[in-house]
Amino acid sequence: MRARLALLSLLASVVLAACLGVNATHAQRPKPLAPGQDADIVTIDVDLPSDSTGTEGGSLALRILAPASPDRARYPEGAPVIIFVQGGDSPGSLRPALLPAQDVVRISFMFPGGVDPASGRRSDGSYDHRGPRSIAALRDVILFAAGERTDASGRTIDDLLPVPALHENIGLLGASNGGNIIAAVAAQHGDALRGHLRYLIQWESPVSSQMATVDLGGVRLDCPAGKKGRLAVTNPRYQAYGFPAVTVDYSQIAYDPADPRHPIFLDGNGDGRYTTVLDPASGCRTPDLNGDGELDLNEDWPLAAYTDGDQRFYSRPATQAMADAGLFPSWPAEIATPEQAAAFWDLREAVQLYDDALAAIPALEGMILASYTDHVQTAADHPHIRQAFDGWRQANAPYIKLNPDPAYLRQADPDLGDRIHLPDLPPNAPPDDWSDPAAYAIPEEVSTDTLQTAAVWHMADRIHDQDAAEPTPTPT
Repeated sequence: MRARLALLSLLASVVLAACLGVNATHAQRPKPLAPGQDADIVTIDVDLPSDSTGTEGGSLALRILAPASPDRARYPEGAPVIIFVQGGDSPGSLRPALLPAQDVVRISFMFPGGVDPASGRRSDGSYDHRGPRSIAALRDVILFAAGERTDASGRTIDDLLPVPALHENIGLLGASNGGNIIAAVAAQHGDALRGHLRYLIQWESPVSSQMATVDLGGVRLDCPAGKKGRLAVTNPRYQAYGFPAVTVDYSQIAYDPADPRHPIFLDGNGDGRYTTVLDPASGCRTPDLNGDGELDLNEDWPLAAYTDGDQRFYSRPATQAMADAGLFPSWPAEIATPEQAAAFWDLREAVQLYDDALAAIPALEGMILASYTDHVQTAADHPHIRQAFDGWRQANAPYIKLNPDPAYLRQADPDLGDRIHLPDLPPNAPPDDWSDPAAYAIPEEVSTDTLQTAAVWHMADRIHDQDAAEPTPTPT
């Protein structure tokens, strides 16, 4: 293990930042520290020119957190780089992530059109909901981390950092839905990234359209303003695991054009509308009509969709079920057809992208992070995690592991000690029984920050050790 405990050295980091000669366009000096952030971290804001913005002279807003001096980098040669991609359908933010990983260069950024709510910094252009422009933006951020692009002032990442950035040890961490676009950038732009982008980490990612739209559960309730409610239930129509799609019975699919929130749903009671009752405990409306905390086949199930700002994109199987049922006399313009849904999801489903990603970068390695209780998905057999694992394996990935070595988890959080069981599956091997998450998923006592940081250290160390073991070419 390469544990490095950061020492308090605020003065050193301030002096070092001043010596970098950065200009004041975005106050590229150490910023006020976020909770839990150490004083030995230098924070640098960057404007990165990128054609992905679709605007002349447009740039992306990046934030770099790096060790404040070379002796605090993870390796004597320098620091590996991890680029963090936020989940949901958000255009991103610049808030710090992976707080324990202070010996690593961490980059967060805004997709085109994104505005960071805390700082007000923005990326130029318009947001395309993780489409081609967003994918191209991520490509340019990787190339900047690789030393192949310069910022708006013509400086490389090496000109800005107080430590050497290891351009051949770059990884991507996609949180939740962020795990799809990190596969997309490797699939679409792998030729340009080969040799720099070495691994992907997917944290509880919904890698297929059914998982992204939460066809299997849970269910978000309709609540008054300022309130949130959710039923942590699994769709009783979920019948069997499958790749790239699971088997769900959509035979009760229905359409109510008068309901703007839930026009498409599974009509359990057959009344032609999404039927809910008031839950007096929460003040929200719930489809759990009998109040037993479950949703039965005779109760309704809402189907959710992604959007590009104009249309709703339901999962591929749900959209096909609409067509098979002849649900519409005339297909509504605001709901994507099967052909439109396929084009949308082709860019946003990792299950469709692993093959191309590994074809473009054959040495690309992967890690899938799974906790016992997923932050969104409710199915007990974790089908989204299994789909991710099967996708990597079927694409002949050289290395895919479910969760990091427990030693890295204890390095990230020494308080873990030996007090809880931490599963440790060998690489390239699935669990014996996917229906037993205790055998492969991380206990809830382990924080997300700890899990993600341990994964970064695990993968970065693998790449570092591989590269160190390669023989040095003999001069001719």
